[in-house]
Amino acid sequence: MRRLTALFALALGLAWAQGLLVESDLVQALEVPPGGEAWGVVRLRNAGQTPLAVSLSLEDYREGQGFLPLGEAPRSLGPEGVRLEATRLLLAPGEVREVGFQVRAPGNLEGTRYAALLLTPEAVGPAEAGGGGPRVGLQLVQRYAVLVLASHGGEARVVFTGARFAEGRLIFEGENQGSRYYYPQARYQVVGAGGVVAEGALGSFLFLPGEPKRLLVPLPVLPPGEYLVVLLLDDGVKAYAARTRLSVR
Repeated sequence: MRRLTALFALALGLAWAQGLLVESDLVQALEVPPGGEAWGVVRLRNAGQTPLAVSLSLEDYREGQGFLPLGEAPRSLGPEGVRLEATRLLLAPGEVREVGFQVRAPGNLEGTRYAALLLTPEAVGPAEAGGGGPRVGLQLVQRYAVLVLASHGGEARVVFTGARFAEGRLIFEGENQGSRYYYPQARYQVVGAGGVVAEGALGSFLFLPGEPKRLLVPLPVLPPGEYLVVLLLDDGVKAYAARTRLSVR
């Protein structure tokens, strides 16, 4: 499974919050036959100097809406689709723990269903930490999410719906109109009259089935002229390209 190096609105790659490191892939893509089961594992490390509690919960996720109660998204695995081995862990400084989860696919699974496994660092009380006296203070808490995908068959179909320029960046808008997730690497090129004037990698992007997606292309300072901006997506099996004209005055 390919490891993400970018952040997925929640934080994909190595997650760090209050000493919490998520060392496993933050997109857990499992192939599961209809009505079948599969297991996944999330590996957590307390990289801090004090005990750390981590709460685990399940919710749905939709692009543009964020988190929803489990079962509300159109392609949700639902309340019966994912079972956690534990809902709360206590990690000593430097400790590494693995927590498993079981996915149960619906009997009519075709394409991809999914759910978000949320990881929330929590303050450790004196009794849990083994210390005495009350702890008083404010704490900023950031949640991280592991996206659990269960797939069988189906096909991704990415359609680009437009492009617009805003704040020095070109924004391509698209949608996965298929039934299966699409997880490509993205690159861009800016082509002028003399050839390619800028290009680069944008990282990995997850296109959930039935969901919109925005891809931001950072543009360099360009001299006046006419340009063609090309966005390329490729997951090693299927590739897409989007093009738009850009006039600089």
